[in-house]
Amino acid sequence: MRRTVEIHPATGLRLLAMLALAFAARAAAADSLVAPAYRLAADDPAWFEFGGALRQQPSVTADFTELRYFSFARTPVALKGEVRVSADHGLSLHYLEPEDQIVISDRQGVLVRTAKGERSPPSDPQAAAANLALLSVLRLDLSPLAEKFELYGRRTGPTWALALVPRSDELRRALGQITVEGEAASVHRIEFRRSLTQRVEILVEPPRSLGVFGAEELRRFFR
Repeated sequence: MRRTVEIHPATGLRLLAMLALAFAARAAAADSLVAPAYRLAADDPAWFEFGGALRQQPSVTADFTELRYFSFARTPVALKGEVRVSADHGLSLHYLEPEDQIVISDRQGVLVRTAKGERSPPSDPQAAAANLALLSVLRLDLSPLAEKFELYGRRTGPTWALALVPRSDELRRALGQITVEGEAASVHRIEFRRSLTQRVEILVEPPRSLGVFGAEELRRFFR
């Protein structure tokens, strides 16, 4: 016999309040990072050396979960997949759930590959900036980021956090603030926050492969 578990309305409200408080605390922590004391230059020697381990990895494969929060929905839309980063070929996001598709971002732009074929979305400066940010933060490469973002960083032992604030109002409206968190040579979390109710959070698992991509893998996931 199946048991039906009922949640009292007051309990449900308390759970929602706890979730709201947890997110508010995380948002406050991200905002506290954007302060003059944490301002970074693109050629900051300490961060350049710190990010060297990431940039020296020719290829990385890791699983990720992408959570998309919208003001009109109580729960986020969850997408799952695997990310591949190549020093020579760019960034590849292989979404497995809810549908199978590959999004490639490289020097040529963005390419979406599905079972129905390939398509290149219309040129969008904001989308290009977002893809540049994602590829650069996964390699902790500050130089290309500094052209479009103000940089802020904080390190506590092996853990670190980086905040990217768009320089232009147009980019700020499109992307919002970007926060990246990690430990040592691994990126754990990336957030694009446009407002308290609209954001995208990417949770990256520890790398499961650092080996060079083979010919078949390059053909399938890059171009």
